[in-house]
Amino acid sequence: MKVFNRIASLVMAFAFVVTTFLSTPALTAEAASQVTIAAVVIQDGNVVVTSQGAVSSDDGVYHLIASDVNQAAPTGIDVAQAPVSAAASFTAPLGYNTEASLLFKKFTVCVMKGGALKPASNSMFILNPDSIGSHKIARVESGKKGLLAEGSSSNMGMRTFAQLGAKQATVTLELQRISNGRGTPYVYNGKSYSFNTAYISAYDNFIARLYAQGVQVSLVLVCDKNAMTNFISPYAYDGLGKHSYYGLNATTTEGAETLAAACTFLAQRYSGLPFFGMTAKVDNFIIGNEVNAWRQWNYMNCGNNLPQYTAEYANAFRVCYNAIKSVNANANVYTCVDHAWNASSKGAHSSRAFLTQFNNYIASQGNIDWRLAFHAYNYPLTNNMAWVPTEKVQRNQNTKYISVYNIDVLTDFLSQPAFLSPSGAVRSVKLSEQGYTSSGGQEAQAVSIVYAIMVANNNSHIDGIILSREKDDPIIEMPQGLANGLLDTTNHAKVSYEMYRDAENPATIAKASGMAGVDLNTLLAPR
Repeated sequence: MKVFNRIASLVMAFAFVVTTFLSTPALTAEAASQVTIAAVVIQDGNVVVTSQGAVSSDDGVYHLIASDVNQAAPTGIDVAQAPVSAAASFTAPLGYNTEASLLFKKFTVCVMKGGALKPASNSMFILNPDSIGSHKIARVESGKKGLLAEGSSSNMGMRTFAQLGAKQATVTLELQRISNGRGTPYVYNGKSYSFNTAYISAYDNFIARLYAQGVQVSLVLVCDKNAMTNFISPYAYDGLGKHSYYGLNATTTEGAETLAAACTFLAQRYSGLPFFGMTAKVDNFIIGNEVNAWRQWNYMNCGNNLPQYTAEYANAFRVCYNAIKSVNANANVYTCVDHAWNASSKGAHSSRAFLTQFNNYIASQGNIDWRLAFHAYNYPLTNNMAWVPTEKVQRNQNTKYISVYNIDVLTDFLSQPAFLSPSGAVRSVKLSEQGYTSSGGQEAQAVSIVYAIMVANNNSHIDGIILSREKDDPIIEMPQGLANGLLDTTNHAKVSYEMYRDAENPATIAKASGMAGVDLNTLLAPR
């Protein structure tokens, strides 16, 4: 979402809370001593933790401390003990969906020193929340080509995806949509929540109609200024009404609990909700929007401090991941960054720096199968010739920006051993938002769209490419010179409409190559 959303002003008196959090250093994992936690897994309804290495304890016992995501050991609950030994094992009841649930806890081995518990190991979260996912439903995997739907259009949106051959779509859910509910109370981990099921029925309808056409849906979860307070990071209170979206709250226990309940609620609802003879199903969840651009799209007043900001986001991501995967084991969960690979600014980290920090932080507390949603826009956004390199879009790791032209730079980066998933696979990339304007010519837009789809189909690490958009947006985008739709505002098809529909046809590729004056196949970098 590179363009600005219209945000109404909102004044909230939360300054005293912000001051409290800004004056408190970010929680960090205690330095490991001579004990290393090797694994934390769910097994037969229990959490099983294994450790290696020995360190003395005044009482001759290792204590397994389960801490909340916003805590650091020894703060937490002593859930299991084992005699001091070079190889120890601990078992504690998982307690799924009870007040005693350990699903979102991180575990640390502590020892007694001078009458107090002290951390003696690294800290690690559960590695396999998917092992209890009760909805192992089949994913929709019918193609990579996708489109941002114009659901309100009289003749487009939900009814024409099949005609266009679109197989994927994104749907953005602002958390205000399930805040301050008027629906059926939702009970999770022994607490009651009132999520707004009356409003969310509109999403049920939209998602069900997309799924009925064989479209894979990715739900983008963002925190807007009107979300209930528990959803919003305390670091964001001072900026409410001044930015587009805000950081999710895993800083407070109440925030982490509410976020866990909401993600569980959404994962359950969209694991196959019956809706008037259809089924509403979401295969993918994207947590946040362009989160490296923190000031605009994930505001927290610690954003300029990359380690602290990333830890806050990653903690919220971990909560969302565990909640979603514990319901639908086959769902994919993505973080999201923009195209500014090595370009940073006062309010944004480069996506490369953020991903490096995010990966390191996640891995340090237990590697999980996170995926990446990437916005491979051209630079600048008004450049509608995606097949042409520029000074700032080059095929090397020093490039300032990454577009579809040099997307191999990103997938090569993710192919490094340090970035691989727990199974050793390269993490898949969903090109979840990029568009090309027709303001500089409809043929150039059409060529860019065909070329972008060619690039995605020739890179095995890309699992989808979702173009923005079906229809021009006259409110936000067009004033910026961006007419990214396949249709104009009067629903007349542009050259790109049929070219998108037939993009994978060799005849269309040849036609696009003729328009570009170069064989587009020669510009590909297959992976």
